[in-house]
Amino acid sequence: MRNIKYKILVACIFLLPLSGYAQNDVEGSKDNPHVPRYPGSVIIFYNETSNGNFELTLGPLVKSSPNDQLYTRTDTRTLNGKITTLQYLVKNVEFQDVVDFYEDALKKNGFDLIAFTRAARPMDVAGRNWTNSVYDKLPYKLKSNIAGTKGGEEKRYYIVGQINQPEQKVYAALVINEFDRNEIYVHVDVVGEGEKVEKQEETNAETIEADIKDRGYSIITGIYFEQDKADLKEESKPALDEIAKYLKKNPGVILYVVGHTDMAGKLDFKLSLSKNRAAAVIKVLTDRYSIASERLIADGVGFLSPIASNQDLGGRKRNERIELVLKTF
Repeated sequence: MRNIKYKILVACIFLLPLSGYAQNDVEGSKDNPHVPRYPGSVIIFYNETSNGNFELTLGPLVKSSPNDQLYTRTDTRTLNGKITTLQYLVKNVEFQDVVDFYEDALKKNGFDLIAFTRAARPMDVAGRNWTNSVYDKLPYKLKSNIAGTKGGEEKRYYIVGQINQPEQKVYAALVINEFDRNEIYVHVDVVGEGEKVEKQEETNAETIEADIKDRGYSIITGIYFEQDKADLKEESKPALDEIAKYLKKNPGVILYVVGHTDMAGKLDFKLSLSKNRAAAVIKVLTDRYSIASERLIADGVGFLSPIASNQDLGGRKRNERIELVLKTF
């Protein structure tokens, strides 16, 4: 039953009104690529630190001695690196559906779960006192969102995932709390380097020519941009060489250069980003390879034409692409 619910939920993501997606997010916020949002939730807090320290706690609060009135945290470790903190509000959904969503999302994104605990006693992991202590530096309202309840029943999970690879070390710590029957808050801390980009096999001129002859467009692999920017990475040069080679071999061809993005962000921003990325490709082709500018037309469709699921990192990277479309009229 749980898997059926989750599959239905994933399918419904693509049925959400695009105009309403993330429309109430706090200004300047964005999803972290490692931890997707629960569909329909909004970001109510966002902060990013390029290099900081994060205290990860995995054990309960305990007294140093039977007569001690103070409790201390146990099994703590200090993590260093980029820290992204978000808090989401989800309304009118089942608490367990949110928990299941994040458990599956972390596993799909390559995390090994090292903590998965539901609140029991106040001093135990995910308990009310534990949450107040571990998240003591949060502003009062944000801390109350994840430590308090209106109904009295403790419905709170603490989930920690770890990616530990030679080129990628990332931790994600989540608190999911049902504050009220109609309000669930999800607090997310992501610590570590950005996502590892698996290099794709670069396009070659012969593939572009065959694609355009057969179907009128070609999906270009091997073009890379800085995250959420239109700045081309140097690793893109081999693919750009091949596009220029194709254009010089076919001097009568006019192409639309179309940018595509993943779905992690607002539609307006992604539409603009995708067109700016297409324009950046054209600029390099005209400036570096002396391709006539009138042969290339930049456009972008944001995340409106995916070729893979946006629910995992691999799919989102495939959706971030450039396509060449033959102009026939």
